[in-house]
Amino acid sequence: MAPTVLVGGTVVTVDADRRVLDPGAVAVEGDSILAVGPPDELFAAHPDAERVDLEDHVIMPGLVDSHGHAGHSLTKTLLDGTGEEWLDLVKEIYFEGSGTAFWEAEGRLAALERLRAGVTTSLSYVGSMPRVDDPKFAAAAATGYREFGLRHLVAVGPPDGLPVHCVDPETGTETMVDLDHAMTTTEAILDDLHGAAGGRIRVVVAPSSLVPEMNDDGAATPASVAQLRQVTELAERADLPIHAHAYAGEVAAAASTEPEILTERLSLAHCAGLDSEEVRLMAENGVAASHGPLTHAYALDRFPVVEAMEQGVTVAVSTDGSAPDRSFDLLSQGRIAAQLQRAHHQDTSLFPAGRLLESMTVDAAAALGMAEEVGSLEAGKRADVIAIDQRSAKLGPSLDAGQTVPRLVHYADGGDVSFAMVDGAVCLQDGDVVAPDALSVEAVLNDAEAAARTAIDRVGRDHALDAHPDLWGAVRYGEGGE
Repeated sequence: MAPTVLVGGTVVTVDADRRVLDPGAVAVEGDSILAVGPPDELFAAHPDAERVDLEDHVIMPGLVDSHGHAGHSLTKTLLDGTGEEWLDLVKEIYFEGSGTAFWEAEGRLAALERLRAGVTTSLSYVGSMPRVDDPKFAAAAATGYREFGLRHLVAVGPPDGLPVHCVDPETGTETMVDLDHAMTTTEAILDDLHGAAGGRIRVVVAPSSLVPEMNDDGAATPASVAQLRQVTELAERADLPIHAHAYAGEVAAAASTEPEILTERLSLAHCAGLDSEEVRLMAENGVAASHGPLTHAYALDRFPVVEAMEQGVTVAVSTDGSAPDRSFDLLSQGRIAAQLQRAHHQDTSLFPAGRLLESMTVDAAAALGMAEEVGSLEAGKRADVIAIDQRSAKLGPSLDAGQTVPRLVHYADGGDVSFAMVDGAVCLQDGDVVAPDALSVEAVLNDAEAAARTAIDRVGRDHALDAHPDLWGAVRYGEGGE
């Protein structure tokens, strides 16, 4: 097949030289980037190339969302204003009220939202904590990403609070998941899914928590030590990344009991409450962080984002999923991440626009062990490309290419993405889904609504849909309601 050349706009490469080309073009052959450069040079080198005109667009790498949760797209705003009660509700839904139809419907809705937001590579736990009683749930959750043509990492491993009771509502099967069962299912999912869809679907060994239990002295309990060792062994044997949530004390506890887990293979979500010593351990061992600025974890206890970056920790900005009160719009959450750091430090010089874009592209790819494949537009990398329409009141006026990156970071959001390509295949064109295997948008929305209602009915929690009594007029939830 002849190469394809994407041309007509400014190209933000995020390559090693951080080139911004205006005009620029990207040549794609098969599933890879052939060349990036001025349009005249690429057409001269490839005179038979097919031209894709993206006039007045910014062409850039597909965004990388390094942390999220499957299931959340069907649990948005449930029990609004009740805080931790939402976590209890979704655990019940995910572990007792959800069958394969739920996970397929949710995965399609999540994949559609991510595609429309320009997120071409993403990671999601199968549930708020991994559901690993049966491999079929992980397979179902990945269905939408495969159909929409996206690159996706399925995060599975031991959930917290083992043993965990799970029910398959479609068969009536009940399972008590212990560590051995969780690891056996994780390996089965690995055998089933890793490398599927031409390599676009992969598996990450992902316990819910790095160290789920610690004693009063801050040391990992024997059960946590056993989990650390089994997770590390599987990841090393299968040569897979490790991903986990981590909070205050967990990095130190892991370092003192199973230091082999602290390598470049590991990325940690949230990192809320980590102290300077734990940040130092991450920096020295190449452990990456995935920071969600809109998460409840960060609202309750901060991760020292700027301090970690200054010490050399690779920090990615991520969405954490689409519930209970956020979205998969990574671009809009990126600038929130910057503003929160500026407000905390009372320093508006923090987080230059280019560094913020790095945290959603090359740095996020590096956090997931994919730096050689995605995150920038360079010859030899996967052809994962998005384009943002800059002819709008929000992004105008277009004056100089030097202003392109600040304009993107400060003003653009997922709604401005009009084109997306993954592995050289166009998934989004003129804002419309064109992935050949995808269901229609209407079908995705209808199935999502039906699956969400069924799951809520199964666990008998219809009241979760009720508006909070303090929705209007109160300063805070819980002020005047009963």
